[in-house]
Amino acid sequence: MRSDDQLTSSSQAEERPALEIYDLGVIDYTKALELQRHYHKKVIEGSQGDVLLACSHEPVFTRGTSTLDEHIYKSPEELESLGFSVINVERGGSVTYHGPEQAILYPIINLHHHRTDVGWYMRSLEETIIRTLADHNIVGIRIPGKTGVWIDENSKIAFSGVRISRWCTLHGLSLNVLPCATQFAYVNPCGLGSIRVVSMSELTQTTLNIQGVTAQLMSHFMDVFEYRR
Repeated sequence: MRSDDQLTSSSQAEERPALEIYDLGVIDYTKALELQRHYHKKVIEGSQGDVLLACSHEPVFTRGTSTLDEHIYKSPEELESLGFSVINVERGGSVTYHGPEQAILYPIINLHHHRTDVGWYMRSLEETIIRTLADHNIVGIRIPGKTGVWIDENSKIAFSGVRISRWCTLHGLSLNVLPCATQFAYVNPCGLGSIRVVSMSELTQTTLNIQGVTAQLMSHFMDVFEYRR
């Protein structure tokens, strides 16, 4: 990460636990959420070191704490008839889509071992995505006042939403690897209005492998957060 985003002091780095990584493949959202909450409790208790869950999901819309009814254009029953689950979650932000087209990371980490700064944590998640995009010659950008990673001021390629309790993190980031704009059309993504949702495959004009991109995300996450390998 750039010098203006210094991560930790050397003493914090020495205290940081090793990172346990679990690649879950395509998993039902509720099962992944149960795993997150399980590890989150253990991390808070101090009986578990930092954990990173990597996965994709079966099609689901999740409603964050800022979701308004008008952000979802169809009823839960209509969405379920189309093959989508709808789940309320404790993360910040509005409604978003998760599916098998995305590479997703859920870090459950103790920020006391890094930096107890929510803004720094969100920028670090974005940096993980930006570095992964750069591997494919895609330039990802941040937009002040907005979360996630963008291609331009109206085109979003990655989403992030978190909950932090006692400085331990839940939820995380999703990166659109394969096209999924049709799925996002059923909602107002993150309450942002008529944004364009894009994917890595569309921008590179290739069919990318989800597992390969997920591996790149995990590697960059370890680098950005300075975990030992």
